[in-house]
Formats: sequence, structure tokens, C-alpha cells
Amino acid sequence: MKLYDLARYGLWFAVAETAYENRETYHMSTTWLPHLITNSLSLLFPEIVGAVLPLLKHAPDDSANDLELAEKILVAMVVDNPHYVSYVTPLAVGYMLSHPRFNIYKGELADIRVLGLGLDALPHAATAYGLAALTADTAEYAATVVHRRNVLYPLIRWAANNPALFSGLILAVVTLVWEGGEYRTHRYELAKQHGDISKINMMWSLDDTARDVTANALGWLAAMIVRLVRGRH
Repeated sequence: MKLYDLARYGLWFAVAETAYENRETYHMSTTWLPHLITNSLSLLFPEIVGAVLPLLKHAPDDSANDLELAEKILVAMVVDNPHYVSYVTPLAVGYMLSHPRFNIYKGELADIRVLGLGLDALPHAATAYGLAALTADTAEYAATVVHRRNVLYPLIRWAANNPALFSGLILAVVTLVWEGGEYRTHRYELAKQHGDISKINMMWSLDDTARDVTANALGWLAAMIVRLVRGRH
């Protein structure tokens, strides 16, 4: 077992413990359960891929080329990639920082501001960095293994040639879905607790959303700058 695999498992246990503590504190599954599922999928994705790929070996011949391409990409970027843990760690740490003992998303810690951003800007930016890096790196690798006759060839080549735009679009979609989910969860929990914000797990506001989007954009920008510098060397 590799050290980076142990790191993923350790992060998962920390996420599970955080989910348990939030469950015991707020007695609602609307926040802890989605975060636990999301982090479980991201942290244990290499094991999921390793279990699913053998089942696809008997796929119909007309899909063999597409499956072979998907297998090459997943094995290289997820299963055998020692850097995969660095892509998904920020998401896990971001949720761990919602632990009732040191929650940076509500209470006194949430009121701290540095250049207009709260402490939660750090995990948001880091998560956006990891997602942007993973998206761009995957497109770059896929372009080296995709065949010209593959129906996805034009899209993959475009993504590889425009990593900033491609990763930015993916991040924008993920941000929209994530913030929309946070809004709906916040409203639901608030209604369940009769407007008592101290008893809910999910915090949301327009100002907070604006700060989250700003932090995500900064994380994406940092990822693109690192790629640019790395490319020059």
C-alpha cells in the first residue's frame, strides 16, 4: 500500500468523524450526508474505478474504443496517479473545518475578514485549485492517447489546447450547482428549525456566495499560473 493511499484513507476517516459530530450536533442529514457521500466518492474513487473497470471488459464491440480510452485516462489520472490525493484533499479539509469544535463557517471564526474574505476562502480557493488542476491535467493527458477517429477527439483536443477556458467552464458549472445546493439546504434547515440559525448546519447568504465565487476564481487563477510556470520549465 502506497503512502498516498494511506493519506486518502486517513482523510476519509477524518471526514467521517466530522460528519458524525455534525450529525450528533444538528440532528439533520441534509448537510452531513451529502458531504460524506461527495468526499467518499472523491477520496475512494481509485478503488471504485479499480472495481468497475474489470466489469466493463465484456462491453459490446462498438463501444470498445471509447471504453479503452476511458480506461487509459482513469488508470493514468486516478488509479496510478500519486498526485490524485493532492487534487481531492482540499475538498475533504474544507468539510473537516465544519467540525463543531472549530467551525470556520459559523460563529466567531466566520466573522474574521482578511481583504474582505473569510477564513472559508482558503478551503474554497484550494478546492477550486485542485479541481482546475485535475481538469486541465486530465484534458492534457487525454489528448496524448485519444485517436483521431474517436468521436471525442475534437472536444478533447480543444480542451487540451484551452485548459484555462475548459477548466474555468467546469468550475463555473460545479460552483453553480454547489451554491444552489447550499441555498436550498440552508432554506430547508432554517424552516425545520423555525428560523433559529444557531441550530442549523448549512450557512448561506448572498455575501457569502460572492466571497465563495471570488475565492474559487482565485484558486482557478492560481492553478493556471502554476501550469504556465511549470510549462515554461
